[in-house]
Amino acid sequence: MKVSRRTAAKTLLSGVAAGLALPARARAAETMAHDAAQERLRTEVCVVGGGSAGTAAALVAARAGAKVVLIECESILGGTSTNAWVHTWEPTSGANGIPREIYEGMKRDPLGVTYADYGRGAPRRGGSGLPFEPRVFNYTAREMLEATGNCITLLGTTFFKAHRQNDRLTAIEAWFPGKRLRVEADVFIDSTADGDACVDAGCEYHMGEDPKSLYGEPSAPEKAEMSLNGLTLCYRITDTGVSQKPYLPKGVKEGICPKPVHVVVMPNGDHLLNVVDMIDGNAVLTVEYTELMHEAYRRVMEHFYWLGQLRPDDGSRWTRFVRGRGYGTWTIAGIAPRIGVRETRRILGDYALSEHDCLAGVKDQKHSDIVAITDHAVDIHGRKGRLYEVPNGPYGVPYRCLLPRGVDNLYIASRAASFSHIAASSCRLCRTMMTLGQAAGNAAAIAVKQRLTTRQIDVAELQTRLTAQRVEISV
Repeated sequence: MKVSRRTAAKTLLSGVAAGLALPARARAAETMAHDAAQERLRTEVCVVGGGSAGTAAALVAARAGAKVVLIECESILGGTSTNAWVHTWEPTSGANGIPREIYEGMKRDPLGVTYADYGRGAPRRGGSGLPFEPRVFNYTAREMLEATGNCITLLGTTFFKAHRQNDRLTAIEAWFPGKRLRVEADVFIDSTADGDACVDAGCEYHMGEDPKSLYGEPSAPEKAEMSLNGLTLCYRITDTGVSQKPYLPKGVKEGICPKPVHVVVMPNGDHLLNVVDMIDGNAVLTVEYTELMHEAYRRVMEHFYWLGQLRPDDGSRWTRFVRGRGYGTWTIAGIAPRIGVRETRRILGDYALSEHDCLAGVKDQKHSDIVAITDHAVDIHGRKGRLYEVPNGPYGVPYRCLLPRGVDNLYIASRAASFSHIAASSCRLCRTMMTLGQAAGNAAAIAVKQRLTTRQIDVAELQTRLTAQRVEISV
């Protein structure tokens, strides 16, 4: 559904961060222009958002020799995977670049990952996924960024304004701990989950379903509605070994939370629970975030109350969710600090990935600029849920999906990149986003060094770099 800036909903993922921390700067990065009195930084590449894509983008751009500033509103890197506790990389193809490198780094922590073999979650069909601890991802990524000597990482720093002149961004502004910060750069990479920098720069975007008339997708409706992928507040439980009394807090009614749940075993034996259809996706646009979070807490409590009463031999259809002797001795060990949001804005780029790409497979796609591949199922949660495997193996994501229309020095690398509603449900996985970030970071470094716009760089050179970094762009 096409959305204008004037009619867009005001509530879009408030970026208030808890536990703000100012990281140490790499020594080489301290040579960058930094006028404390004017609260100003001058750099070559500015990455807005330190989630999966932003972390990878900043890392590869800095390794390529570009001076980088990475800003992130939360207190740790990783975005949805670490702050919303979706810290299990689902099986997908094409994830052998930065994701594999970070995973190998996380393995050094004795309780960093559940499975030592990265390939366990890599098969194109099936597989168990790759659970890891959020703290270990953050530490590993921070160490890798600092090792470049070219990246200033600013946590607890919330983007709020983009400055644009004609077809170029000149600067962004952010709230830094205790001050207002201006970052000027040659190239910008918007890796916010919702495309915030692109939208503030005036880029057009879509939200919700796309009508069949837009891309001609076989599964698209004739009339599009504002129907967003479902929301989830993940939670974690641990086995106490002692029988627990089921507890339902006052004011929480039984039956308010859907029951299907994805259970993941963490490195220390805890179970991470993702109730995939917990809240209708449109709530993120219509409910103030504080109340939305409170309602999600209620649903977590009701879900665990239900789970704790299940027994393996009760004969119900829900017993498949019970592990071993049931969950009667388990208790809640923690609830994610952020709600997992699967979909909001999608920025319109030079090309929009569509269901046609998902169906074709990379061998039948007619794109010469593919920079990532994936093969995850089309997977829409919520009241208009849909799930089907892509039929012809991995498909590719073109470089043009990273180029917001009308701006020549700005990339969009996140789930807000140029995808249709249907295609986004397939390619939104963390490792695919990291690979797109790797493409954007490499492209930004080329643009900076060769003084080119984002559309002037040699895509063949970019693809050569990606291949050398183990990124798969063909099958």
